[in-house]
Amino acid sequence: MKNKSMLSVYIMATVTVIFWGASFAGAKIALEQASPLMVMFLRFVFSLIILLPVAFFCGELKLPSAKQALVLAFMGFMGFFFHIGIQTVAMQTSGSATANWQMAAAPAITAMLASVFLKEKLRRDAAAGIVLAFVGVMLVLGLGTSGASGLAAYTFGDFLISLSVLNWAAFMVLTRLMVRNDSFGPVFTIFWEMFFAVVLSIPALWLMGEKLSVVSSFSLSTWSALAMLGFLCSGIAYVFWYYAASRLPIAQLMVFQFLQPFIGVLVAYFVIGERFTLWLFSGGALIIFGVWLVNRPEKSQTPRNMKKTAPTMQSEAHR
Repeated sequence: MKNKSMLSVYIMATVTVIFWGASFAGAKIALEQASPLMVMFLRFVFSLIILLPVAFFCGELKLPSAKQALVLAFMGFMGFFFHIGIQTVAMQTSGSATANWQMAAAPAITAMLASVFLKEKLRRDAAAGIVLAFVGVMLVLGLGTSGASGLAAYTFGDFLISLSVLNWAAFMVLTRLMVRNDSFGPVFTIFWEMFFAVVLSIPALWLMGEKLSVVSSFSLSTWSALAMLGFLCSGIAYVFWYYAASRLPIAQLMVFQFLQPFIGVLVAYFVIGERFTLWLFSGGALIIFGVWLVNRPEKSQTPRNMKKTAPTMQSEAHR
């Protein structure tokens, strides 16, 4: 039963990363007709629509206490309004594949923060898995796509993605501290964080002079991208991720994000026409193997002293 339960956690984490890998391509499509702030606001609204029945079904649709509300409002700003906001702005100039590659640095940064603040230690083979996955990411980054020009192509949008990586690592450490506390259920937490993100977006729209009437001109592809971003990439994905975060050490969970650049490049190829080489598959294989190495079950160890003491116990019985 325990193995089945952990398998469901791994599936949820994998599905989440697949959604997130597709999110940057979806954002680029939505940005063709909408401003970054409007894309972010509608993404949050769609997320809240799907999270409302999910929270009700899970029995976590309840009002937070005053203390919880302050924490959730801060986390809603940090993990959604600020994090998704700068990522959405970044997609005006950054490439979808480049953004996904940068996000692959988040597990390493998170693991370092978790070792300091959460006292979570990695097994040696798990550390080796992170190294292998990181090598895979570098292989994909350096040789995976056609026409890459290295640091010369680093844009302001790429800088914003780098900033979001640091913010995400810190946010995940704080999230782990929250959801492993029984007072912050995974669905309860994500619902109210998303609610406060919507609340924060409304005055931002007013200050920037954004008008909701612009949505009447959106094409079907724009609405499809927004629906994917809201329902899947923010709504369902974050429920799955928070559920996994409540059951896995944060460094073990975050290594799943090494799959994100691999997924992101594939989506970018089929959706917006970005090209890659055969090296992508080599790097992707290393990433997948690294993820497996970090998350494989620990071998059951038979204590050596039990083997040694058994004969002694038998001899004592004969005496």
